[in-house]
Formats: sequence, structure tokens, C-alpha cells
Amino acid sequence: MKLVLITLFLTFTLFGADALKSAKLLGYETDYNTAIAKAKKEHKMVLMVIVQDPCPYCDRLVHKSLVTPCVQRRMVNYVPLMVDKHGDYPKQFKPPFIPISFIIDPAKEVTTYEIVGSLPYKDYIEELESEMEFRNVEEE
Repeated sequence: MKLVLITLFLTFTLFGADALKSAKLLGYETDYNTAIAKAKKEHKMVLMVIVQDPCPYCDRLVHKSLVTPCVQRRMVNYVPLMVDKHGDYPKQFKPPFIPISFIIDPAKEVTTYEIVGSLPYKDYIEELESEMEFRNVEEE
């Protein structure tokens, strides 16, 4: 019941906020260098979501997919980061379109996996699971 109430609160709170304010409410980092340092310390990958305001597709990704408890539970495997397309982060991650999510190896600061577009939460979860499988195969 608590989880349902928290989800409802976050959902209604997030609808009135821009993507970066939403990131803070979701517990995402909003500074690239901070996220990289935290990921190195915690031995995790960075999941960087790039959005901009206004963007209905970005809003859909944030407010309909990333906010769901199912997606939130999977974020423990990453250091989640949300940045504005025009914000301050390395140029090699500047996307031609948005929204886009990059899984970044913090040691090399390179993309290892991309999730393109505003996916429904079930599809976003499938992509996260595919990334984990891909990474596990690569590490073997």
C-alpha cells in the first residue's frame, strides 16, 4: 500500500515538473561528473537519460515509464543520471534525437548500450534486462 501511495504522489508531483526537477524527485543524479564518480565508487554503470523541455516524448518517458515501481527497482543496478540535451556533459554523448538513454561504462566513459525513444515501461524494462544480459556475456 505504501508503494502505491508513493507512486501516486510521485506521479502527480512529476506531472507539474520539468524533466530535470523530476530527476531529482526520482533520485537521479543531474551532474555527469558526479554520476561518473559515484558509479566508479559503487562499481556500477551509469544510466544517462537525455531529455529536453519542452518535449512530449521526454515527458512520456519520464512520467509514464521511469516513474513506475518496476523501472525504479531496476535502477539499483545503475547510477541513474538525467541531463538536458543542451546541458553540460561530454560531446560524444550528444544525441541527434531525444529522448535517449545511454548505459555508460564509468571507467572508460564510453557507451555500452543505448535505449532509444520514449518506450512504455514494459519495453524499457526489457531493454534494461537485455543490457544486463549483454554485459554479462561480455564479461565472461
